[in-house]
Amino acid sequence: MNVKGNKLNVFLLVMIVVILLAGFRDVYGETTTLTETPVANFTYEVDGTTVTFNASTSYDPDGTIVNYTWNFSDWDVGYGMIVSYTYGEAGAYTVCLTVTDNDGKSNSTCRVVDLEPPLTNNTLAPPLPNGKNGWYVSSVQVQLNAYDNASGVKTTYYKVDNTGWKMYTAPFSLLESGSHTIGYYSVDTMLNREDTKTVEIRIDREDPFTECYISKNATNGWYRGPVYVGLTPSDNTSGLGTLYYRIDGGIYEEYTEDLIIHEGKHVLEYFATDQAGNAETLHVEKIWVDDTPPDLAVSPYNGLYLFNRKVITMEGTIVIGGVIIEAECSDALSGIKEVEFYIDGEYKANATSPPFTYEWDEFSLLPHEIRVVVCDHACNEKEFVTDVFVVNLETE
Repeated sequence: MNVKGNKLNVFLLVMIVVILLAGFRDVYGETTTLTETPVANFTYEVDGTTVTFNASTSYDPDGTIVNYTWNFSDWDVGYGMIVSYTYGEAGAYTVCLTVTDNDGKSNSTCRVVDLEPPLTNNTLAPPLPNGKNGWYVSSVQVQLNAYDNASGVKTTYYKVDNTGWKMYTAPFSLLESGSHTIGYYSVDTMLNREDTKTVEIRIDREDPFTECYISKNATNGWYRGPVYVGLTPSDNTSGLGTLYYRIDGGIYEEYTEDLIIHEGKHVLEYFATDQAGNAETLHVEKIWVDDTPPDLAVSPYNGLYLFNRKVITMEGTIVIGGVIIEAECSDALSGIKEVEFYIDGEYKANATSPPFTYEWDEFSLLPHEIRVVVCDHACNEKEFVTDVFVVNLETE
């Protein structure tokens, strides 16, 4: 191996590098120095559609920048380190800066200037109101979708009704009934902010409710008629729709005024709807009305009775021996509740099931007043009063 030759080659290479770095003399004997290209760079600030461009971050490593030329993307140019330019409308524009140094060398850089705010849309699930008159009758999920064609979306914000603004990160649900206003907007990475958008979402997840007023109180499940029934519907959100009712399985009708329920066993059914289409659970009200007193017949009456047996029929009543008072009574609706027996105005006894009898066996040679009162389960009463001449010399 030729060691001397290799060392010579290394030496020559080092010398060439030194000459290139230090400069060399040209054929005319002048000294030539290597120069570097300037670096173009700029920042900008946005105020509406007016943009202020600042190229103070541009530099020249070995000289001075003597010219700043701007191309504002729509055939307009400007000059200077700091310039302002107003665009005709919002949008995304490519702006180029060319700098030239004192050696005549130039450098250019281009940036996209984003003057267009993002665009945010909402997606609802269900997509359309699933009730009536623009109302939802279920919860609603809200999804916000933001787009920006230039710098990209940085953040999306939203608020529900009068709550504070929140950063949107994922779809959210509206659960409570009421009329809600959702506000939302997005900001891009250049801090362009779109105008606030709103969407109104009306939710009614609550059924209406109806109160029933009956003009009388029931006794043992029965009313003494006639009975007046008033229905008062209410709804806290969307408002009342229609109140329907029917009696004894008939056709449903719209309720407009108080109902009058007459004698008999009746079934009243009713329910209300609201403006959103919600219907309350069907109410079933039994209204049993009995306004007729029981039938009543009493013995002894109008005859001669000998030891509790009627011997002859005649005007007036004479009883020889003990007296067994028997009430023959009936009631077609609510039924017999009780029979009470009185002698000369004094209460003696009562009976609640057949036979309705009372045996009065006291010494007597005088006339007496017998009074019998029968009462049905609706508290309708029937009274029987008669005078009886009683001859009873023996008592138990």
